[in-house]
Amino acid sequence: MYNKNINDFIIDCSNLSSSMSVSYSQVAPSFVFSNTGRRNSVKFFSITLPQLISVLKDIESNIDEFINFNTYNESTWRNLFEVNIKDAVVNTLSTTQTLPLFSLINKVVTIANDDGKNYSEKTMQISKESLRNTINYLETQIPDNNEYILELSKYSEHSKLIESVNKIFYGAPGTGKSHRINEILGSSKYIRTVFYPDMLYSDFVGSLRPRTIEDSEGNKKVVYEYRAGPFLRALILALNSKEENVYLVIEEINRASASAVFGELFQLLDRNEYGESKYEIDIIDPDMLDYINERVDDNLSSLRIPRNLSILATMNSSDQAVMPMDTAFKRRWQFEYLLIDYSNATKGEIPINIYNDEANIETINITWGDFSKILNDELKELNVPEDRLFGHRFLDDNELKTKEKANDTVAGKLLVYLWDDVLRHGKKSLIFRTEEFKTFGELHNAFLSGKPIFNDTIEEKLKFSNCRFK
Repeated sequence: MYNKNINDFIIDCSNLSSSMSVSYSQVAPSFVFSNTGRRNSVKFFSITLPQLISVLKDIESNIDEFINFNTYNESTWRNLFEVNIKDAVVNTLSTTQTLPLFSLINKVVTIANDDGKNYSEKTMQISKESLRNTINYLETQIPDNNEYILELSKYSEHSKLIESVNKIFYGAPGTGKSHRINEILGSSKYIRTVFYPDMLYSDFVGSLRPRTIEDSEGNKKVVYEYRAGPFLRALILALNSKEENVYLVIEEINRASASAVFGELFQLLDRNEYGESKYEIDIIDPDMLDYINERVDDNLSSLRIPRNLSILATMNSSDQAVMPMDTAFKRRWQFEYLLIDYSNATKGEIPINIYNDEANIETINITWGDFSKILNDELKELNVPEDRLFGHRFLDDNELKTKEKANDTVAGKLLVYLWDDVLRHGKKSLIFRTEEFKTFGELHNAFLSGKPIFNDTIEEKLKFSNCRFK
């Protein structure tokens, strides 16, 4: 009789040459098998382990009915199944999926009797002995009810948790990276922080810090206490909320030297199949150890990211102050690039002054979606990298609430970004009238005073866009 466990058993069954698949479901537990898929698409069916044993016992009890029909014939086997199988569900299945059920039984009997070398997809080596061997083997694989129910309970608890991740969202400024994270957070618990150029490991994790207190006599004195950083606060929150999803959100992760800020926590970012850290690190700081153990139920001596704690971060690679990330650090993260989506651009119009065909100044009102696309198309022609373009939410709802606010926002935000960041190394003349405005101050004042500042190419595109809606 076959002597391996059920997982090896089902692998051996699936390795038999056949146009129909078979697999094993741990949750039912059940056998999942398919049809050939020749008539339309592949369909899958499932019967539980106890059901399969019941079917084999029905065949064993009526072996004389089956023994002379070891070669598959659809009408014959359909009739045999219908007459002899007592389980109502399997009986009904057998009337429409006769060949897939025959194939499953054939594979199970073949492997249970270590007879793979004689396997034929439509010929079953059936006998009282082969059936009894198969039944005996399968009965040894039925899980203990108490253990099985316990496993199902564990599965049910964990099923509420999403798969934990370390994920970085990146894209052009204004593509909604923080908004995307907020959608994921929903009503979940989270800790949010922002990385900055001078940020240190002690800021992120925690350290001893001085604090002034008053003693019983009213005298002020300095004491030192451990103050947790955002990582430690998120970790403690997750350890105390094991059945809830908890998030650590890091805005602008590449504005600091991320690998230096994480320090030895870098090791914890590798996660196993359950979503927790593959490795753990010893807590060598006694003050940190005391701080954690005073606030969690478990007595810890080492650190590990639990399966319910995800780390979500945003990254803007176009920022002048960004720090490079090393390959080893990046390898431990998933990355999601957010595209510019003009259909979801901020609503609102921007008044732009241009020269009309008579060389007179004319004001056109253009939506932010159209204006940003015109600018981006021109910047792409100048080979400006995609992550330096204008995202569809670069200007927000409040900034476009009125035309006056929109005008001020263009002057104080959009023009600054274009002049000082995107075009800081030249090519300003391909967007602006640089023959008239040599400095940003001149450009800024000209725009606020109502003078046209964009060159003829941009103006023509603005006119065309404006004409489409007239």
